[in-house]
Formats: sequence, C-alpha cells, structure tokens
Amino acid sequence: LKTLFFFSGGKVCGVVEPTLREFGLCRDAMTQVVVGFSLPKPGSGLGGVAKKPEDLACMIGNDSQGDEKWAGESVACGKWNGAVAGRLNANGIRCKTVFYREWRRAMWERALYDAVWNVVGAVRDEQTDHADVAMFFELEASDMMWELANGLRGGLAVTLIYGFEDRLFSIAETRGKDEQCELIDEMFDYMLNVFPGQCRMLWEYCNYAKDERGLLQSVNVPSVPSHLGELPSPMRQGNLRADGNI
Repeated sequence: LKTLFFFSGGKVCGVVEPTLREFGLCRDAMTQVVVGFSLPKPGSGLGGVAKKPEDLACMIGNDSQGDEKWAGESVACGKWNGAVAGRLNANGIRCKTVFYREWRRAMWERALYDAVWNVVGAVRDEQTDHADVAMFFELEASDMMWELANGLRGGLAVTLIYGFEDRLFSIAETRGKDEQCELIDEMFDYMLNVFPGQCRMLWEYCNYAKDERGLLQSVNVPSVPSHLGELPSPMRQGNLRADGNI
C-alpha cells in the first residue's frame, strides 16, 4: 500500500481523508498530494490531445524574513513525497514536501476554497467566476470560510495555517478569472457531509440553490430552519455589497 499515491483538491479529486480513514490509511507513510495544478480534459489541446497541466500557484508577497510567500501550490507528504515534488517541479509546477499534519491542513484549506467559492458564486442570477466572488462577495465568502474552519477545529482538531483567508482570496483574484462557479451534484453530495459540525451557512446556500435555482437536484441537502422564498439574510443579490455599493 505504501506504493499508492492519493490525490486531493479541486472538482475532480475532492477530499480523500474520509476514504483513507475507512481503510486505516491516514498515516505519515502514505503518499498524498494536494493538487495545485490544472487537470485539463482530453481533447482540450491542439490535435485533440489533453493540454499540459499548468501550475496554479501564485506568489502573494514576502514574509518577514524576505522569503517568498505562495498560495495554491501543490503539497506532498508520505514515503514518495520527494519523487512527486521532483516530477512536478521538473514540469514547471511548484510542489513542497511536508509532514502529514501540515499536508492535512493544506488539504482542508483547499476543500474550503472548492466549497465556498463555488457555492457563493453559483447561486447568482448571472454567471459568476471565482474572481467575481473575491471582488463582490468577499464578506459572504469570508463568513462561510470561518464557519467551516471553526467546525474543522472543533470536529477534527484541524487548525488551518495562519493566513489561510488571505491565501484563498489571492488564489481567486489571481487565478479565478473565467473559472466559473458551479455546483456539481456528485461533488456536493460528498462535500456537504465531509465538513464536521453544523455548517449552517453552507447548508442554507445549498438549500437555496436547490429550491430556487434548480441546482443540486440529486443531492440530499441538510435542512435549516429558514424561509427560502428569498435569499438568506447574509446573501446579497447581484454584484452588490450589503450597503448597495459595487
């Protein structure tokens, strides 16, 4: 089993921890990777072949020591983490090697991004991309992130690395243009049950998406005691903030 590689992150890979826990594979020796690169579909490149994966990491400044700070980079842990990082780095994709505990934090940080940005953006009247969410719906995304982050700390004893909010907004602002927000039934049927605790805001948005937008029709969304005839109170229509300013 130590020769197997497990991937997490994005709309394709999701969160791998519950599956590994079921088989007793959540441990330091297992090689696990948080995907920080694009996964092109077959036929998306020239000649009908798949495009080469592209690095999605973005530099967000320098720390107090003058070292570069990055967001959205690939992260690998486990027995073969060096081999994974070497292969990705050789193809122009940043990947850092870490121990399991830090990798786990990076995996849940990515899960927050995948859930929050798609939910907050997909319920709008017009198509919204990830950059739009960062620009126009910052307060909603921030509130939902902190709710989920608090649930992770209380339910799974996972405390996200300091500055996660800044990193996720930087990813959206830098890489999120034209990355359309969408609610994929298969992804969110799983995502709604993977975060621990009472994820009230996430459930509220997903209920609205299902009842008022016709999305997530095959997903069993947990009910919340709120009236869904209009957008939940923290949610703003259109590209406006709470005070009506663009």
